[in-house]
Amino acid sequence: QQSNMKIVSLLFRAVLAAAAAHTCSACRAWTAPTRARVGPSCTMCTTAEDDLIKMCAVTDRGQCCNDADRIRVNQLIASLENEAPETTPLALNGRWRLLYSSEAVYRSSPFFWAFRQATQLLRSPLAVPSGGVRAGDSFAAAVYAITDAIPFYELGSAVQTISGVCSESEGCVVDELPEMADEAEPSDGKDSYFSGAPEAALESRVELSVSRLFGLPAASSIMTTRSLLPEPVVRQGRGVLEATVRVQTTSAEQSSIASLVPFVDSLLRNFPSGSALEIAASGSSSVTLRTTYLSPTLRISRPVLEVNGERDDSAVFVYARESLAE
Repeated sequence: QQSNMKIVSLLFRAVLAAAAAHTCSACRAWTAPTRARVGPSCTMCTTAEDDLIKMCAVTDRGQCCNDADRIRVNQLIASLENEAPETTPLALNGRWRLLYSSEAVYRSSPFFWAFRQATQLLRSPLAVPSGGVRAGDSFAAAVYAITDAIPFYELGSAVQTISGVCSESEGCVVDELPEMADEAEPSDGKDSYFSGAPEAALESRVELSVSRLFGLPAASSIMTTRSLLPEPVVRQGRGVLEATVRVQTTSAEQSSIASLVPFVDSLLRNFPSGSALEIAASGSSSVTLRTTYLSPTLRISRPVLEVNGERDDSAVFVYARESLAE
């Protein structure tokens, strides 16, 4: 039990440090990205995509939504999901910038998805009135309520880079094919040209800036969570893809925040968050990421969490391929 409490304490400190590096204190003006050309397969979705992108912009990535805004965004997302074009796992590869989050933006990181799974059996001994959390509610809800209220931080871009995803029918996208050991040696049918492709991975990067405060200098950091996609991406019906995301490490990179908050740098220097999650609850470091809409320019994805014996896919994130978001 002491061992479990130590690892939960370590995870809690990691969450506070990571969330401090993800949380913004106020809504900011945010400019809508310029639309890139959309392929013919998604022509019917163009108007809905345009409308969704505008709503993402005016609500500061969903962080300044009123009830009417939230309803409108959900309607646009549902409309696109219902008309999702046929797609391929290969289309997941690329750099994707976050346009909308139904939760706090820092929780677009897979670490926070897995953290909720890892702590699902724990209850908060204390209430957090500011976040609407009562004593006895989930531990994760209490932690998120605390971290959501951390002031003085602002967010830059939140980007996911997905690489190395292959398709069973189309193979992999690789820069160079591995050299054949011996052209004269016959193949036994088990190897392929793509056996040397890099392992599929998802890297989440969120830029943090701390403005000048009480005479302290401005500082910045990029909070990075690296995950593997250890299993083939599976098609689940028309236009729907499911991938297993396994959290590996979390780190604060390009950080000048250490001069202001030293424990952030020491705690999150390549922190083995995946191993810590596994110690807290076996299997918790792996999360299903369901992509319900994927066009040449836009991606809508939902983490599917195993919580208290049920699958929770209530969170939704909208991303633009970087050529669109720039």
